[in-house]
Amino acid sequence: MVAIVMQVILTVFILLGGFIKLLRIPFQVEHWQHYQYPLWFMSVIGFIEIIGAIGMIGGIWNRYLAVLSGVLFIIIMLGAIHAHIFRAHQPVVMIIPASVCLILSIIVIIWNLRVCS
Repeated sequence: MVAIVMQVILTVFILLGGFIKLLRIPFQVEHWQHYQYPLWFMSVIGFIEIIGAIGMIGGIWNRYLAVLSGVLFIIIMLGAIHAHIFRAHQPVVMIIPASVCLILSIIVIIWNLRVCS
């Protein structure tokens, strides 16, 4: 039950971020310009986040989907942390949301792998 709650929380957070990127909400476009990535890449990341969120929901019934989505989220969150710190030179406080998602992803993976074995 705990894993399911964490998966849902993580899914909602990532899904919102994905739609914000895909819809090119102005504050996200501004952030993206600070990262010095092209705007088309923001749409790609948003789409990948939405696909991963769908996979994470599917992971409630298929633990392997949760693990695969968790790995995808870890890669995306490491990229987000890198963009905030090294590309945009933002304060450490800006990596808190990505760090929370990173930690939740790791927990979801460990939990689901433990249950699978």
